[in-house]
Amino acid sequence: MKTSAGFLATAILLALALAGPTHAQESITIEVKAPVDLNSPNRPLDEIERDQWSKPVETFQWIGLEPGDIVVDFHAGGGYATWILSHWVGPEGVVFTEMTGRRADALKERVETGDLAEVGNVVFAGSIDELPTDSLDVFYVVRYYHDYDADEVSGFLDHVARSLKPGGLFVVVDVRAREGRDDDGHRIAEEVVIEETTAAGFELVDSSDLLANPDDTYEGAQWDNRNELDHFALKFRLPESESTEEY
Repeated sequence: MKTSAGFLATAILLALALAGPTHAQESITIEVKAPVDLNSPNRPLDEIERDQWSKPVETFQWIGLEPGDIVVDFHAGGGYATWILSHWVGPEGVVFTEMTGRRADALKERVETGDLAEVGNVVFAGSIDELPTDSLDVFYVVRYYHDYDADEVSGFLDHVARSLKPGGLFVVVDVRAREGRDDDGHRIAEEVVIEETTAAGFELVDSSDLLANPDDTYEGAQWDNRNELDHFALKFRLPESESTEEY
C-alpha cells in the first residue's frame, strides 16, 4: 500500500520541528487525525464506548490502512469495525463485511438499510467463499482465529491467501492465552498464530501491544468485559511472489 499524504505531511512537520531550535521548557505535540469522525451521531453509542479499549484509530494507522483500500472485516459481529473501515477507506475503497450464524441477518440488514449504507462501499458476505479472489489489500480478523481448531486452520489460511492480492496484509487480533489454545477461554497464544501462519507461507511483518492489558487474569472468556482483556495484534504479508494457484 502506498504512503498516505497525511502521514507524509506529519513526518515532514516532525522533521522540521526536530531540526529547529530546542527549548528546555517547550514541547511539540503533533496530532495525527483519523479520516473518520468516531463521535458521529449516526454511530451507535455502545460502539463509541468500545473505542477506549479497541483503539481503532491507533490500530488502523499501525496496519497502514488508506483511502481506496479493499478490506474484509472477517466474522464482523455486529459491524463495529465495519463502520469505521467504511469511512476510513472512503467511497473509492471497498469493505467486505463477512458474518455467518445467528448475527448474520442483523449485519446484512445494517448494510442494506442501516448506517453501514452511508458511504455506499460495504458489501455483505455470508461466508468466506463469497470473498473475491486476488483482490484484498487487507484481511482483518478480530477474535475469531482462535475458533479454528489446529486441524482446520490450514484451510482457513488457504482462503485468506486466495482472497489477498500478492503483498496484501493479513491482520490478526485476538485474546491472549498464556500458552497454546485455550478453547474454554476462547483464547490463543500469539506464538501459535505466528507458527501456523508463517508455515502457510505468510511473512510476519510486525506485532503490536496496543491492545495489551497486563491486568488480565487469563481466566476464561470473561464475556462481560471481553473488550478489556489482554489482546495481541499481528500483521502478516502474503509474499509478492506467491501465486494463488499454490494454495
